Formats: sequence, C-alpha cells, structure tokens
Amino acid sequence: MGMLGVAAVFLVPLLSGLANASPDLGLDIAIDYVSQNNPNVLSSANMVGSATSDLQGVIGGYQISKLNGSTALVTSGEALVSLVGNITVNVNEVLRNISVVASQRQTAPSCMFASMNSTIDRAFVALDQAGGLITLIQTSTSTLNGGALTSWLAMIQTAMQDVTTYLDMLYKEVNAVLAAGPLSANTVNANIRPATLFNLAGSISVVTTAEKGLVTTVRSIRSAFEQASNVLQSYSNDMTNALNSVNNTQRDYYNQVVGRISSYQGKVTWEAGFSISDIVNTLPRLNPFIQDQVTRTTAQSLNTSISTTTADIQTAANVFTRNLQSQMTLMFTGAEAFVQFTVKALVPVFDSSIFKLAATMSNGGVYSTSCKDRYGGAIMNLENNMRDQLQRCFNDYANTGYTDSFISEYNQVIREQTRSIANRINWCLGLGSTTSSTIIKAGIAKCLSETVALSQAMMTDVSFQTKVVVAMINLESLATVQTVESCVNIMSKGLVAKATALDSLLAACQSSNQ
Repeated sequence: MGMLGVAAVFLVPLLSGLANASPDLGLDIAIDYVSQNNPNVLSSANMVGSATSDLQGVIGGYQISKLNGSTALVTSGEALVSLVGNITVNVNEVLRNISVVASQRQTAPSCMFASMNSTIDRAFVALDQAGGLITLIQTSTSTLNGGALTSWLAMIQTAMQDVTTYLDMLYKEVNAVLAAGPLSANTVNANIRPATLFNLAGSISVVTTAEKGLVTTVRSIRSAFEQASNVLQSYSNDMTNALNSVNNTQRDYYNQVVGRISSYQGKVTWEAGFSISDIVNTLPRLNPFIQDQVTRTTAQSLNTSISTTTADIQTAANVFTRNLQSQMTLMFTGAEAFVQFTVKALVPVFDSSIFKLAATMSNGGVYSTSCKDRYGGAIMNLENNMRDQLQRCFNDYANTGYTDSFISEYNQVIREQTRSIANRINWCLGLGSTTSSTIIKAGIAKCLSETVALSQAMMTDVSFQTKVVVAMINLESLATVQTVESCVNIMSKGLVAKATALDSLLAACQSSNQ
C-alpha cells in the first residue's frame, strides 16, 4: 500500500475535523490552492482525458475467439484488456478527481479531498494486479513487448506514489494554513509551497506520458494477437470444411455401396426368377405324363425334382444376396472406421502446427510476418491436403465396380444351368406323347429320369459356385478395405512428416528469417 497508508494518516483526521466547516472555511475565495497558484496542475490533470481515450481506443471491442487449443492466447488477450481497463477506470480516476477540483476552483479542503482517499485505494489495488496481468500477457507476446509493459507500468506506479506523496504534502500545508491564525494571502503563500504544486503537476504528467507510451505497446500487442486469432479462425473454418468434405466423401461412398448392393441383388433376383419360371413353365406339358401308366413314376419324380430345384435356385439366390449385403456393408464400415481413426489422429498434429504458427504471430517478433508468409500457407493447408488425399483414396481404391463381373458371370451360370434343365425337360417331352407307343414312352420315362439326376447334379454345382463367388466377394471386399487403409496410412505418415518439417522450418525462421 506504500504511500496510500501515509495518505490515510493525513487525510482522514483532516477530513473529519473539517466535516462541519463552511464550504470555504472562511478563506478568501480568490485564494485557489490548485488552479490559480499553479495552472500546471490543471493542464496536467486534464491530459488524463486524452490518455484514457487513447488507451480505451486501442483495446475497445477487442476479444480473442475461444478456439480449441488457444487457451494461452485467450488468457493473454483477456489480461491485456483487464490491464488497460484497470488503468483507465481506477488509476485515471485519481487524476480525473484532481482535474475536477482544479477546474471548479474549489478552495475548501473538504471539497478538494473528500473522495480522494478511496479513489487512491482502488488505484493502488489495480496497480498491484498489474504484475500478474503482465505475466499472463507475456505468455503470448515477445520479451520486448513484455519488458515495455513492465517499464511503463513501473513508471505509472512510481508516478502514482509521487502523486499521493504530494497530495499528502498539500494536506499538511492546507492544515498549516488553517492553524496559522487569520487567513490571508500571506498565510497561504507562507504555508503552501509552489514546489508542492509543481511536483504534483509533474507527477501527473509522468502518469499520462507513460500511458501514452503504453498505447503504442498495447496497440502492437493487440495487432499481433489479432493476427494470431485470425490465423486460428481461418484454420478452424478450413478444418471444419475439410472434415465435412471427408464425411461427405464417405457418405457418397456409402451411397455408392448401397446403390450397388441394391443393383446386384436386383440382378440376382431377376435372373433367379426367370430361371424358376423357365422350369415351372414345363409343368403343363409334364402333367399328362404323370397320368400315364408308363411314364407316371418318372414324371412324378421329375415333378418333385422341379419343386426341389426351384427351391434350391431361390435358396442360392437368397444366400448370394444376403452375403452381398453383409460383405459390402462391412467393406464400407471397415474403410470408414479406419479413415475416421486416422482423421482423429491427424487433427491434433495439425492443431499443434497451427498453434505454433499462431504463437509466432502473437509474439510479434521481428520475422513473424515474414515467417507466416513463407510457411503459413503450407501449415494452414495441411487439413486441405488431408481432405484431398482421403478423397483420392476413396475414389481410386474403394470403387465397388470390380464386383460387376462376378455378379454377371454368376448370374449367367445360374441362367444357363437352369435353362438347360428346362430345355432338357422340354426335349424329353418332345420325344412323343401319352398316345405314343410303349417303347417311345419308355424312352421318355428314361429321359425324364436322367433329367432328375441332371437337375440334382446341376444344383449341387450351382450351390458350390455360389459359395465360390461369395468367397471371392468376401476376399475382394477385404482387399478393398486393406487397399484403402494402405493408401490412408501412407497419406497420414506423409502429412505427419510434412507437419514436423514445417514446425522445424517455422522455428528456425523466427531466429534467422530463413
């Protein structure tokens, strides 16, 4: 509290003793303790208006966006605002009070000093807080700026102590005037020394001069902090857009997978339906032979076989479509999971690089702008590189079109094999009719019997081929995911290496501009 304690010792008793005095205590109104005897006090005190305006102007409306990872910059920015606010609100209130007293030519000590004590209290509390605020500010600015802040505040602190010292002297001198007996210009001149008022004016001038110097430092720090904030804001927007773009690419890929699944399943269902129809359409021609005594047994056996065959065709189609659904969905989810895992790992790497760039700008070093121009674009473009390369990985290696040939060949096999069964039945039934000779009908029966065996063999082959094609799709789905993962992994390692190299280059640039 320093001089504040001294001020309290002298001010409080004096004010208490004068509480019931007349406004001018009987002093000649022409005797002015401040303005008339020393107009420099008024002019010096009046400088506080412009000093306050300048300081508030360099900090007015200033704030740092609270982006993820920018805590130090936010804390420093808020400390800068508080530092200026404490000076303009608390320290300068003392000077404003002196200005008011001087400009209103108040002569009564009770009018001159009534509110000064509590105002000085608040001013020194604010100055006591300045060191902590400067420490916070220094975490994000240069040593040069931090030193300048400390110097200006030390000057203000010393000058404010001088202000209180000379105010204390003025209290004493006013009290001496009152105790000197009859009041006159002589008693005033004898007890209120011009040096007291000159020194008070000088101390006030030092405060306002230091504040004007502080304006330049604060403006420099604010400008550097805002550049850093702009870097972070631009990066945040770019990162959001890049992540949205990656998610959209994955969504497009998902839609592609879903569309192909639906298309492939439609093809399988369509072909299976035609195959079943071809075989079932032979039943009207077969029915008469079921009634014939010679062909009845084999015709009934074939009729049963047709039901089994069509059921087997449908079963094979269902197995295939289910596996298409599950495997191609797994292919998408596998690729998506790896990509999201990689993105999650890359974001902190990019954050680290961009925060180092922001720190370069907030520091306001000699080479900060040059270093930003040289490496800032590459650092801020890391997330866009990630976006573009992830899209390439999807577009180049996650294409599901490779399954077209599998599906087409599989459908063709099913179609031809089931068509051959229908063709074989029609061929057998075309050998004769129920009115043909017994020998011909025996041949028809034999042909129908062989068709049953042929149908069973073919459906066994169809079942095996279905499993083979499903296995091929499973393997290809796995290979697709692994290819995408390999592409993404190479991309990730490359971007991490690039970010690391840029960090080193940025650090070197700050000291050598190279």
